[in-house]
Amino acid sequence: MSKVGAVKISVYNRSYPALWFIMCESTFKLAVPKPITESMTKFNYVVSPLPPEVASLVRDILMNPDATDPYTHLKTELINRCFIPKAEHIVAPIVQFLEVHTNKKKSRSSVRKSSEQLKWNENAEQVIAEATLLRYPIPGTQLSL
Repeated sequence: MSKVGAVKISVYNRSYPALWFIMCESTFKLAVPKPITESMTKFNYVVSPLPPEVASLVRDILMNPDATDPYTHLKTELINRCFIPKAEHIVAPIVQFLEVHTNKKKSRSSVRKSSEQLKWNENAEQVIAEATLLRYPIPGTQLSL
């Protein structure tokens, strides 16, 4: 194993864990005298700045790292485990709408949209926008619906 100079990992970003990992990977590429490429070394660098409540989400992985690629496994699981609670909140309005409107007959003669339908459309657009933000978490990214 070669000697690597000190690498400073940024503070963990609770709002955008995927973005935080991208920043960490850029830091690994800039390491002197050469980039950090070993998975276990990357794993150790990203574990240290994790807040205790975030570390507890992946404690099973921290206590028993993957033998083949611990960094990628931690990265994938941490992003997934942070996303799932948000995903449930985002998908809830769609699930609720589907439950309410299942098996309802639609009137073909009605051209006007009811206020309930318009409100649902607005809510659906908002849910899609939020889901897109979670998939592309870089602030300022242009979205199209």
